[in-house]
Amino acid sequence: MLVFPHHTDPIAHTQPSLVGDTWATEVVPRWPATLAAQARTLKAFQRVRGLATPHDLLRGILAYVLGPLSTRRLGVWAVLVGVADISEAAWRKRLRTRNPWLLWRLSELVATSAPPDALGVRPQRRVLLVDARCLSQPGGPGDDWRLPLAYDFTAGRLGQVQGTDRRGGEHLGRYQWQAGDVIVADRGYGYRRSVALAVRQHADVILRLHPATFPLETEGGQPFAVRRWLRPSGDTTRDGHGWCCWQGCRYRVRLVAATLDPALARQARRRQRRKAQKAGRTLTAPTRAGAGWILVITTLEAATWSTADVLALYRARWQVELVLKRMKQRRRLHQIRSTNLASVAATVRALLSAWALHEETVGHLRTLLPTGASIAATPVSRWLLTGLGLDTLRQHVQGTWSEARVRACLSWLRRFLVSGRRRRPHQESAVRAWLEQRPRPHRGHQRQVA
Repeated sequence: MLVFPHHTDPIAHTQPSLVGDTWATEVVPRWPATLAAQARTLKAFQRVRGLATPHDLLRGILAYVLGPLSTRRLGVWAVLVGVADISEAAWRKRLRTRNPWLLWRLSELVATSAPPDALGVRPQRRVLLVDARCLSQPGGPGDDWRLPLAYDFTAGRLGQVQGTDRRGGEHLGRYQWQAGDVIVADRGYGYRRSVALAVRQHADVILRLHPATFPLETEGGQPFAVRRWLRPSGDTTRDGHGWCCWQGCRYRVRLVAATLDPALARQARRRQRRKAQKAGRTLTAPTRAGAGWILVITTLEAATWSTADVLALYRARWQVELVLKRMKQRRRLHQIRSTNLASVAATVRALLSAWALHEETVGHLRTLLPTGASIAATPVSRWLLTGLGLDTLRQHVQGTWSEARVRACLSWLRRFLVSGRRRRPHQESAVRAWLEQRPRPHRGHQRQVA
């Protein structure tokens, strides 16, 4: 609801019709009932200064990240849709000081119950895919911020998400796991500490490992010779048992291995060779031999999870890469437009909140689409469905306006349309003023055409 100052003209009170405003009917009911109370508790909304309700403030923040809009264009949008009439500096201030409230709202969105499974079958255990991405800001080295997240593969939505600066490492200690969870992660999490953290929370892991960073022991306490265990024997898969030690405790694990396709193995050896050359070292023969294998460590029991099951779950880890890719290309999450610390944190949290809202919409749409063996050959494209969900959410948040509305609000939009102080004159304005000042020739002096 637009709140104008008391000195405005009567035309300022001409509000756009709220009939058909999908923000109020489609988005507001999905927020927690305590949204307004938390906004005042966390000092995100204390006094009415151009914004009537916390929901209007939230709508402005979402419009800023979904546009994407600059703060000046955000001011124009707010006037046209009837949200607020405040300056671009006021919008910047509201974005920077709402971090605790945005963090609470993101936590509430991620913690809400998952939508029904599209296939109608809910596995008894959650499968969580863990990864992280680097975020850059203007003028930064490219890894100014990190975005670790756990993707709930069984529900098709974000499970847990955080944001850290470039000094924040990737480890499973950042998350809270439930009993029975199956955590799947790549080599960056393949350490003994990860196994210990998961077992203490009664969860299981499937982690890719490197033998040099994950020392194993036999049951008798002797070093487990992984390279010798991988010697060629004609098998394409291997499954063995070992032990790992962390902080005085021993944990029983399974070592699962599978041979790579020859073409993929050559690519892996080529990458290792380039990496060794950059580091100034020589690639050893055991390392070259291990490049042709996928080595996975897991705590899942062999009686219920076969070798093929473990490898299938690990290969499903690629889905979290696709989620991060969709975030990158659909919402340009990897490029933050601000350099202010508070603004960057608020922008990332607002973007993730918008993504969580869109995932809820996509989850419900998937339940309405036909499934089964008849369309197994033509499955629903997650990429296209994501685009539809984001476009729908953007329409709900941004709304529409007419040219008549623009003309009616033009006097209040002028401050957003005027350029700031310039070091040199504006060429177009200067030339137009010069042409207006030139004397116009009389008709008698016009050139006669023969």
